[in-house]
Amino acid sequence: LYFLHIVFVEQATFIRQRTCKSMGKITDIVRQKGNKSRVSLFLDGAFLCGLDELTAVKNRLEIGTEIDGEDIARIQAESEYVTALDKSLSRLSVRPRSEREIRDFLKDKGYLSAVSDKVCARLSELGYLDDAAYARQYIDENKCRYGAVRLKNELIKRGVDRDIIDEQLDGCDRDEAVVALARSLWRSCGKDKYKLKNKLYAKGCNGEDISFAIDALESEGAFDEEE
Repeated sequence: LYFLHIVFVEQATFIRQRTCKSMGKITDIVRQKGNKSRVSLFLDGAFLCGLDELTAVKNRLEIGTEIDGEDIARIQAESEYVTALDKSLSRLSVRPRSEREIRDFLKDKGYLSAVSDKVCARLSELGYLDDAAYARQYIDENKCRYGAVRLKNELIKRGVDRDIIDEQLDGCDRDEAVVALARSLWRSCGKDKYKLKNKLYAKGCNGEDISFAIDALESEGAFDEEE
């Protein structure tokens, strides 16, 4: 990743040096062999940068067109945004992600923070990036497997704000979930109350939830000795 970062910085420096000229002429536009959706742009006979093909078409870049440095910088930023957005959407199609996870992903790919800001803003606008919805879904899918402490720690690792996590935890039916979890562990504990408490603790349940679950199972006679 460090090597990729260095390459990206060197490329950006080269582009700034090339675009400091007030005007240049596009001498060639070549489709890239490794990525058919991108083209290589040549200015005054020398390679300048790679661009998303749609961005090149949208900006009417053609051989013989004269273009200044500011326009090249703007067009390249637009192109990087398009590719970064596409990569982020592909990533989100596998499973939901938090905003921090997407930002970390783009950073690892070498995109600048300004591009990440724009991508995340657009994804949020489209409804694909919503930390509250992400936390709610994660809790709903895992609340019968882990306790509130574990759920919160996992979401914190994914970069979700603590206030958002607390709000979503308060909004879910944790009582029912922790009792269901306790029931699923009950037999493996040999109906031993103290072993069950330890297992619930290991699953990330807090003391209050453990007490509630144990009381619920006691009311069902789960720990009564068989005659």
